[in-house]
Amino acid sequence: MPGWKRVLTVLLIVFGPGAIIYYLAKNLTNKFITLPYIGTTYQYDADSSIVDSTIHVVPDFELTRFDGSKINRDSINGKFIVLTGIQQTCPELDSCGMAMYLFDEIFYSKMAKNQGNYGNVKIISVLTDFEGNPITEGPCEKLIEEVKEYDNNIWWMTYGDPTPLFSFEYYGKNFMDHASDKATGEIGPNAFINSLVLIDQDGHVRGVSGAKRDTDIRNFFDMLKLLKKEDFDKKLEEKKQKENS
Repeated sequence: MPGWKRVLTVLLIVFGPGAIIYYLAKNLTNKFITLPYIGTTYQYDADSSIVDSTIHVVPDFELTRFDGSKINRDSINGKFIVLTGIQQTCPELDSCGMAMYLFDEIFYSKMAKNQGNYGNVKIISVLTDFEGNPITEGPCEKLIEEVKEYDNNIWWMTYGDPTPLFSFEYYGKNFMDHASDKATGEIGPNAFINSLVLIDQDGHVRGVSGAKRDTDIRNFFDMLKLLKKEDFDKKLEEKKQKENS
């Protein structure tokens, strides 16, 4: 067995798919491993062959941050976005769409400590109720107190309509219409409030994961690393072409 295949086998057995993604991102050229563009729609001819496709782009939106400031589509241009839901009852695991303790430990704390690499990554959490409906009056005092420890330059806690951000085609239907998975501890009827969504610098959805289990959060972090490597490779190629022109 070639050396790299042996390494992949060991990683799969010991650490699972997240380690595979990370290994490939670090060691193989990015032309072999690229995150998909989620939400792409296709046009077909009479023979059911694809003749055209349109990549989903996050549309205009407006959300209010907990400090009262507004963010919109222009606010995320040129940034990598980690999109989540959040509820008034967070961080209580049984009534929060994400495992905030795990997300802090696995994801946020690493970002906060390494802003040299992750300064262009922002987390946007949108406040909803248990059913996934928007809460327009803003956060309760309990939630405000709970999230004070997080840097609001990194983690944008918001409220408003989540529909523009979470509406994209996913496995044949709107992502917001997918049912939650009670077996993994997800709350409410809708999966989107229990999810992590990765958006690239151009507003394309590039990854989706659960937000309740440590393995899902770790794999999602690996997806972010892979997306940033893709961006690094693109800029490096552009630089080489400029130098050679």
